[in-house]
Amino acid sequence: MSTLTKVFVVLNCVMAIILSSLTVAGAAGWANTQELVQAEQRRADAESVRARQVEATAAANLAIKDDAIQERDRLLASAAQERARLTEQLAALRNELARQTNLAVAAEAGRKKLEEILGVQTAELTNTQKQNQVLLTQNIELQTRNQRLSSRLLEVTGQLTIATDQVRNLTEKNYALEQQLREREQMLAGGPRVARGAETPAGVTALTPLVAGPIRGEIVNLDGRYASLNIGETSGVVPGMTFMVYRDGEYIGDVQIDTVHPKESGAKVVLVAKDRTMQVGDRVVYGYE
Repeated sequence: MSTLTKVFVVLNCVMAIILSSLTVAGAAGWANTQELVQAEQRRADAESVRARQVEATAAANLAIKDDAIQERDRLLASAAQERARLTEQLAALRNELARQTNLAVAAEAGRKKLEEILGVQTAELTNTQKQNQVLLTQNIELQTRNQRLSSRLLEVTGQLTIATDQVRNLTEKNYALEQQLREREQMLAGGPRVARGAETPAGVTALTPLVAGPIRGEIVNLDGRYASLNIGETSGVVPGMTFMVYRDGEYIGDVQIDTVHPKESGAKVVLVAKDRTMQVGDRVVYGYE
């Protein structure tokens, strides 16, 4: 075998070894590459899954943020409406405060004016009270004097009534005596003659029968302004007589005879003294000794 052949064989062997090595290395590289590709694929898949998860999470977060933004916008709109409402209320409250302030100022001015008027009226009232006190004192004095005068007038009236009855009784007695005197003169002259035109004194009525001395009795019954007496015709009572009423020596009033019966008579109450009242049992009298 020639050298060239040997070289060629050696070269073939070397080439075979190299090719084998390269094949083995290529196969190992390819396997490694496949593993790397698969690992990379798995990593890429994992990254893709993670990316999708992240994207889903981001989408969810975005949706949440969108909801939050919408809620915020809604809250902002509501807050804006509430602010507008509160602004209107604040304006209304300011207007009301201004109105109340004006009213308070007017009320204060009115109060001061009323205080001034009240002060003037109080002074006038005080002056009026003083004048009223003076007038009251004068009125009390006048009432006291009036009571004294009334008592004196009542006393004088009672005395005048008694004096009037005395004068009337004396006039009637005088008239009766004149009649008796004329009758005796006629009898002494020789028989009854016609009286010489004697006239009854003015204001005097001849009583039948004529009674000498006073007539006394008692009130036995009272019915309003009408009294019943226990004396009548047999005691000399005739209609028109005015009896004075007494109780324990005190003058009470007058009664005037209205109807007469033999033992009793009825009389109207014509006068009652001040602060006095007639009672059953009061004494009545006509005329004096």
